[in-house]
Amino acid sequence: MHKTRNINLDLIKVLACIGVVLLHTTMVGFKETGSWNLLAYLYYLGTYSIPLFFMVNGYLLLGKKEITYPYILQKVKWILTIVSLWTIIVWLFKRDFTVNPIKKIIGSLLQKGYFSQFWFFGALILIYLCLPILRKFLNSKRSYLYILSFFVATGLIFELVNIILQMPLQSYVIQTFRLWTWFFYYILGGLIAQFDKEFIKKCFKRWMKIASVLLMLISPLILFFLAKTVYHNLFAEYFYDILFVKIVSLGIFLTVLTLSLEENKSKWIVTLSNQTMGVFIVHTYVIKVLEKLLGFSYTGAYLLFPILTLCVSLIVVSLLMKIPYFNRIVKL
Repeated sequence: MHKTRNINLDLIKVLACIGVVLLHTTMVGFKETGSWNLLAYLYYLGTYSIPLFFMVNGYLLLGKKEITYPYILQKVKWILTIVSLWTIIVWLFKRDFTVNPIKKIIGSLLQKGYFSQFWFFGALILIYLCLPILRKFLNSKRSYLYILSFFVATGLIFELVNIILQMPLQSYVIQTFRLWTWFFYYILGGLIAQFDKEFIKKCFKRWMKIASVLLMLISPLILFFLAKTVYHNLFAEYFYDILFVKIVSLGIFLTVLTLSLEENKSKWIVTLSNQTMGVFIVHTYVIKVLEKLLGFSYTGAYLLFPILTLCVSLIVVSLLMKIPYFNRIVKL
């Protein structure tokens, strides 16, 4: 039986991928001065990329009727294979032979090593290992709500402490281990998967979509203000716990999920979606190359940087996908 592909999830992945690139390319244009500009706006607009990635993954896996350890271990094995192969490639290219590559592999999963963005894979592995047990507790929509309420309360406690301390308490925990946050978004995606898509379309009214888009568009102003006056830290990673970002992330996800998209007219979305993981992997090294080539002596370079990074990353990934064996390590 042919399974219909969910193009809406593909589009969410594409938007999340663009958001990750924005997070890693725009801060250089306002970090030193800490002043508000277009790059600051684009940076905080990218805040929703990581929540969306976790929600998509949760939607796909928790949407399954059964999750077994053999299935999970196979997925974990493939993640470790991808992380290991890319680490070895860079290790060989750099001739970093005085360093144990195993330490670099583990380091990448812990926001260190050659690929600091691989903390996402580290967090994903920890979530995967809990899924077969967690799935037994998530046996009804009510159970989803109970667990989500617990993680919302945990996030609110963190935010209250952050306001009191005037700094992000999360800064003491590397992103890999901020599981109270990642479990929330993952399970939220799983909860959405429990509802029929047509039912969601019926319930998620047009005014809700408009409100979600408007909140997303004005949110960079709010987040920048909080970063400057409350957190005294510009990094967007410390906003994932606040209730406002959770609500907007949900609104964005449902807005895109309920769009009317036809598969035969949206092949470009599928093509880009298939490249998102590859872009996630290579874009940090594309950034390093462009930094050396471009420099940042004028404002225009900053504005071009996200566009160039995304375009070059897509070109690199599309070429790698045409090479035997390499085409396997740019997909997850």
